[in-house]
Amino acid sequence: MKTHDRIPAALYIILALSFIAIHAYVHADDGSSFPAEDDPSHYTEWLTDDLPEGLPDAHAGALEGGNTGTVGDTEAGNVLQPQGQRDDGIFNVPTNGPPSPLFGAEAFTQKMLRFEEFGRKRLNMQEKNIRQAPLYRMPLPPPMNAQSSPNGFLLDYFLSQRIWPLPTKFANDNDLNPWQPQIEGFIGRQLEAPPAEGRPPGLGWSHQRWDEFTPEVYFQTATTGARTNGGLRDRKQRHKYKSGEFGRRGLYHNTVGTPGFAGTTSGIKVRFHPNMPVQGKDTLWTFDGTFPPKLLNVRYGEPILMRHYNALPIDVAANRGFGVHTLSTHEHNGHNPAESDGYTNAFFFPGQFYDYRWPITLAGHDSINTDASDRRSGAPDGRGGIKQIPGDWRETMSTHWFHDHMLDFTAQNVYKGDVAMMNYYSALDRGTQQPPAKAGGLVIRTKVRIRADRPVIA
Repeated sequence: MKTHDRIPAALYIILALSFIAIHAYVHADDGSSFPAEDDPSHYTEWLTDDLPEGLPDAHAGALEGGNTGTVGDTEAGNVLQPQGQRDDGIFNVPTNGPPSPLFGAEAFTQKMLRFEEFGRKRLNMQEKNIRQAPLYRMPLPPPMNAQSSPNGFLLDYFLSQRIWPLPTKFANDNDLNPWQPQIEGFIGRQLEAPPAEGRPPGLGWSHQRWDEFTPEVYFQTATTGARTNGGLRDRKQRHKYKSGEFGRRGLYHNTVGTPGFAGTTSGIKVRFHPNMPVQGKDTLWTFDGTFPPKLLNVRYGEPILMRHYNALPIDVAANRGFGVHTLSTHEHNGHNPAESDGYTNAFFFPGQFYDYRWPITLAGHDSINTDASDRRSGAPDGRGGIKQIPGDWRETMSTHWFHDHMLDFTAQNVYKGDVAMMNYYSALDRGTQQPPAKAGGLVIRTKVRIRADRPVIA
């Protein structure tokens, strides 16, 4: 059997396990074993044999509008075309290749940029807020053409608005993709009510146990082409550029180390050193489209919602020959339900958003320490204390990251910049432990308090 013949069998094993997990969760949540026959997420027959002949490419929808409608369109803009690559025309990065040029940059002449926090906002899901739309809300600003991204100033204003429409258990297929006219103009056909949210409709893709893990906080961001930072998140930094190493006398109060960057990221361009070229919108795609790289802080026991907008070019070839413009965001190693886990083919298109609801729970939530009596299983309560939660404290995690998970393009989109860091805060890192220490045959209890300049999230 050839290698490519073995892939479907392995894939179906994964799908079968996912099917069982989804079945169990849906049953626990709604009391119904399967989505109904008329539900768009209704389960179809699953196979254990080879795939039928003539199936379309798994991510064919992501490639529409290109010259050929194939994966080759994503490589069309590469500066090194197939004929200039290896003898067999396959791209290869040799391990003994020359180092990247430094453009005259010397060691230790530019300080490393520190992470920029996304910042979180409280999510008010009261009925009156769900029904009351803002008097005016600017939609996701459209690009000037299919090869560009939204204007940076307008995008910052858009992201600074409060979240709307509010997130719901089921995917939002009532509102339309605001980029519908631009997409139709590029691909040359009409779209049939393209939804605003890229999460598929139906019970099978609804947020599991929504009432139990309703998001309490949220943040919103857009993956877009590289641009100059406009200072969108300056006020969202917990240090406010007033305390610790970010205070006026601190090492990082000036974010870059040159005049004009005191207490702000506004004006920072996407490059590592002033001598190096500024990266273009088709070369790097980042969260917000800006540097510094982003950081999300979360607390155990506090579900969070990430509204992720796709503000990448409509033209799949507007990528400098690297990466693909559809996204699927995976919170790496997080204990998240399937619909929010960034499944490799659950991608969403330019102009759409996807609501990822992350419960931020400890493993064993339903089976270990279910009464939340173990004080080691907990998280900061925001008032200097600890809120105890269910789950296994031995499964406590701290440093995560989230990244694109697009089928066949995960490595390219990650390398292209669609990544962010994530810190989990828990009872274990708040200095609440009292471990026994032996000295001279006696057991001495020492209270350990681990502390940063200021608690980041307590």
